Amino acid sequence: MFDKEKIGVNSHNSWPKRLFWVWILLLLGMLAGCGRDTPPDTPIQIEGASSLQTFVVTDDFAVGRPRVPFVLYDGPTVVATAQAVTIQLFDLSQEPPLEVWQGAATGYNDYAVPYWVIRPEIPRPGNWGFGATVTLANGAVTTTQFVIAVAEKSQVPEVGTRPPASQNRTLSTHNDISLLTSGQDPIPALYQMTVAEALDSGKPTVITFSTPAFCQTAICAPVVKAVETVYGQVGDQANFIHLEIYKTFNPLVPADEVAEWGLPSEPWTFVLDKDGRVAVVLGGPVSPQELIDGLTQVLPET
Repeated sequence: MFDKEKIGVNSHNSWPKRLFWVWILLLLGMLAGCGRDTPPDTPIQIEGASSLQTFVVTDDFAVGRPRVPFVLYDGPTVVATAQAVTIQLFDLSQEPPLEVWQGAATGYNDYAVPYWVIRPEIPRPGNWGFGATVTLANGAVTTTQFVIAVAEKSQVPEVGTRPPASQNRTLSTHNDISLLTSGQDPIPALYQMTVAEALDSGKPTVITFSTPAFCQTAICAPVVKAVETVYGQVGDQANFIHLEIYKTFNPLVPADEVAEWGLPSEPWTFVLDKDGRVAVVLGGPVSPQELIDGLTQVLPET
């Protein structure tokens, strides 16, 4: 049974908030602090469980079937070799909490920090509890718990909508690529097109909002590299756009597109169909395989 007293219904907030940009504190009045690769100082304690901890690595969950990515830790160490994770969803408005959904998580090991994803069916806003049953590499089975807050609607552009037609900076407006990205050895193809142009191009599009150099955690920093990997596989079958979180690096000034798209955190990656509508929304880490899986939904059949 899910024990909401042992975990606390707000315990999920500590890890995602550490992934927020520092400037969110000023703009939105929220807690921030991107820059840690290790879990929060106060671990979740569950009677009868091992030291395993589960940390949700994005925010902004809405009613429906939200994507919930999480990383498993054993103390300060990422658990990279778990065989399987099964999730139970609990309605915490019930007393005792009522199980309303169960499903297997999908693991992605082709990313710098291996992570898992679930897409549970959540019918209403509020706090929702998750019980995770984890089969470790040696066959041992252990459990852990976590909670997320679910809103009625997402802050970011949702599936089926047409996102803002941003007139972002490109290499045609700034011939120095170091002004467009904080990444090292960037691929110029990701800085050729505005979002407005991509929306009307008649081709699928991948748009990633991330800051390779200034998001200091291993969880969020590798997103652009994953997108570059997929670009290398897909080529000109789709448009690829990287939008840097900051328009200046000294001092750090947020890019206009961040507010335009309503992003509460970073990184976020969007896959658009050929009509310029959002088909897939990926908050937090994105492995090449997960991005390919999403992009395949909108690529023309070959």
